[in-house]
Amino acid sequence: MSGLDGIGTKPGMAYDPLAASWPVADVVAEICLRAGLPFDRINIQGLEGSVDGLPVSPADAAFSYIESLAQIYLFDASNFDGQLHFVQRGGDVVAALTLDDLIDDGKEGRKLKRKDSITVPRVLHLEYYDIDGGLSADKQTSDRSLDNRATAETKMQTSVIMRADDAARAAIIAHKISIEEQRGDWEFSLPDSWIWLTDGDIITLDGERLRIIETEVDEGQQNCVTRYDRRSAYASSIQGLPVQQPSAPPSLIVGETILHFIDSHIIRDADDRLGYYVAVGRAADNWSGALVELSNDGGQNYIDSVDVQVEATIGELVDPLPAHSVYYPDTTNTARIRLVLDDELESASLAGMMSRANLALIGDELVNLGTVEEVEPKVWEVSSWLRGRKGSTVAAHPAGTRFILMQRQFIFFIDAELFELNSQLTFRVTSFGSDQSHVETATFTGQSQTERKPGYLRATRSGGNLTVTWQGAGRLGGGTQVGMGAQFAGYQVTIGGTVFTTQNEYLIVAEPAANTLVRVQQLNNSTGAGPAAEVTL
Repeated sequence: MSGLDGIGTKPGMAYDPLAASWPVADVVAEICLRAGLPFDRINIQGLEGSVDGLPVSPADAAFSYIESLAQIYLFDASNFDGQLHFVQRGGDVVAALTLDDLIDDGKEGRKLKRKDSITVPRVLHLEYYDIDGGLSADKQTSDRSLDNRATAETKMQTSVIMRADDAARAAIIAHKISIEEQRGDWEFSLPDSWIWLTDGDIITLDGERLRIIETEVDEGQQNCVTRYDRRSAYASSIQGLPVQQPSAPPSLIVGETILHFIDSHIIRDADDRLGYYVAVGRAADNWSGALVELSNDGGQNYIDSVDVQVEATIGELVDPLPAHSVYYPDTTNTARIRLVLDDELESASLAGMMSRANLALIGDELVNLGTVEEVEPKVWEVSSWLRGRKGSTVAAHPAGTRFILMQRQFIFFIDAELFELNSQLTFRVTSFGSDQSHVETATFTGQSQTERKPGYLRATRSGGNLTVTWQGAGRLGGGTQVGMGAQFAGYQVTIGGTVFTTQNEYLIVAEPAANTLVRVQQLNNSTGAGPAAEVTL
């Protein structure tokens, strides 16, 4: 190792001059010793990994070499208990906090500084010197993003001498960490009973895993800056391309296009029209978009087309997902999702899910994803959900069921004609640059205009009359601001065999016979009566 002759001459150091690499802990300790820091003032316990080489010069500051190692081997320096500690990232949680533990400063006790996910580059290059390639300059690349709007590329450089596999893993992990950290920094204050928390410690705050990056002791309190931290981000099993093996030329075969027809309830108010969504993705790297053509006569004639150049996040269930009640969060069922590409999923709190965060489609059921964790490359485990969103039907889904992240900017809404209702639509898909097409056929049922089931249906007999009351369910808005769609046409009430229509949310009629079925449906000018709320009296 250039410039580090003599490692192992201090207590606790294990140095083998014939070894292929040196423990990271030993290298950090040697740098500190050469900078004049006594051995009993440093703590290197827990540092992981080995170093193949690190060129050093007496003209450079010791901390610059510590920073170079920390960038690759992912640890933080923290000064406490009279020692300089080097804390490995991805460790165990040392404290579980709630909002009640924070000092209330009038802003709920904490402040979030969030970054836009588009600022995370889609491609990250790590430039390094490869020990197996005779110290030749080389590069390993990570291509992944949380936000498909991101198209930028960036590079990071390191003076640490590495092997191809180690460099590839370092690039992937650095990219995953940057994606996680774009969620932002939480700043908050704690009473001095928590003063034992230090930089580098891992905590949870209301279940969110955070890493302390800065602490400041004030009178009677400690001010903390923390950053989102995902334990699985620090692991990767990817293998790098050795420098002595030249990169294979890019494939000239144009990748096939994946297309999903989505006959779904609308996911934003602006889509309140008769139509359907289309999600498109790529099955291979050599893909720049596709032409999607529509036929309503079984492929005899194609009457409309659209050019698609953006990709949705698409995958499938690895595990079956049982059905669950729509009325409360599903924290019982856990399932893994395998994505086609190395895209990123993000966890959401219950409040976030209820505000439409992480809306996704599994089969034909709309769900919100809660807690997600990448358990292996491209495979994400979801352990909390909201089911049957926007009036979609809750179902049990077998392994292999499609998964689509319903980000409106990456899927297309296509207007439909009234005559296309309940008919077969045929799509021909051709990747740009290819002369090969494939055809898919689906039945269009007009879910974008299908009304929802009314709620709170009640029917009471009194004085020879029957009073029926209910509450309409709007398809637009959310929370307390809900409205009916443009094609809403009132209510259809069926009592026994008699049908009534009304614009009101109540109906009074003559009392019917015993055991009469009462049904209430919302009407739509395009799709007719929606699902019924029923009661027998």
